[in-house]
Amino acid sequence: MYLFRFLFLLVLVCPLFVFSADIPEPEEPNLELPINDLYHFRTDTGETIKFPKSTKLWFGGDVMFNWGVRDSMRTEDPYFPFRSFSSFLKTFDYRFLNLETPILHKTPAADQRKSYVFFGERRDLMVLRMLGIDGVFLGNNHTMDFGENGLYETLELLDEFGIRHTGAGKHTDDALVPISITKHNTDYRIFSFSDTGETRLFSGTKTPGAAYFRVATAERLVKKSKPNQVNILSVHWGVEYNPLPMDTERNAAKYLVGAGYKVIIGHHPHVPQGIEVFPTGVVIYSLGNFFFGSKNQYLKHNISVVLHFDGEKLLFVEVIPVFGKHQSLSGDHYFFPLGPKEAENFLKEYSILCKQLGTELVISGGRGYVFLDKELKAKLKP
Repeated sequence: MYLFRFLFLLVLVCPLFVFSADIPEPEEPNLELPINDLYHFRTDTGETIKFPKSTKLWFGGDVMFNWGVRDSMRTEDPYFPFRSFSSFLKTFDYRFLNLETPILHKTPAADQRKSYVFFGERRDLMVLRMLGIDGVFLGNNHTMDFGENGLYETLELLDEFGIRHTGAGKHTDDALVPISITKHNTDYRIFSFSDTGETRLFSGTKTPGAAYFRVATAERLVKKSKPNQVNILSVHWGVEYNPLPMDTERNAAKYLVGAGYKVIIGHHPHVPQGIEVFPTGVVIYSLGNFFFGSKNQYLKHNISVVLHFDGEKLLFVEVIPVFGKHQSLSGDHYFFPLGPKEAENFLKEYSILCKQLGTELVISGGRGYVFLDKELKAKLKP
């Protein structure tokens, strides 16, 4: 069982500080790629549900560019490991990730006070550009791995590449500015916080850093909503490699959904956690990783999710399993949505985590679905 090994097996990690100066500067990636459709399938459970009228917001988990990710890019085509996602992600209206690394012009000295230090390079943002990523979350415990200067470089480079960001800034007010997007006369505001990390790494009234997760702060922000606005909260929280959310997270999530957040999306455990539905919203406690290059040889798959909206109304959450094991003797690390058979086997296990939170996960065509609209569920459920 992929999801339950984490409780019994030690996480195998290795010290990190990988220089990559030997990788040649790549050319701008070709965005139009002849890749087969990896989205729609028909299986024994039915077909992948198509709902073209909805506004589709896709979310992936933790991203960094070291360990197995960097190994996979040491080829003539450093974008090859990611190309399966390039056309796949174009089927959605907007795409977001948790960027758990600073992005730097060059590699300075690491913060020796941290056990694990991540960094990416300017050219790594071409991967996000190829994938069509619209925004990233910086509210996490690695945003400040290279201190104040590292954060400033990250913000500068993200702006240069036209990638929106939230969750960290030059001071707290800056870090709390949400990513805002508009579709069909509906405004979607996405906030980002971290509940993990040392106190010195969080922003202050006049000091840079990540946005610290306080329930009162998150509540204050959502209370400022205007008509035709949907509020989504990204939170870096939980216990690493634990497939179950803590009671403190569930209590905070319930309160904040009641306060006005339509969706709360979590990450940090590096493994998927279940989905919980409340009367006015939904919580995905952990997506796991998107591409992270983990050295945990037992880690298997993760999830990404698509939020399907009709204006302000959340219709359903679509769960898309993604490959998540990035350690092999050959050093080959590729990133792709799972094919139908392996996806459904994984989703059967993942549905147990959802059921423990009182949520039914409908599996069809290699995808999982949590319906918020009962009439739509009756119409679309296979």
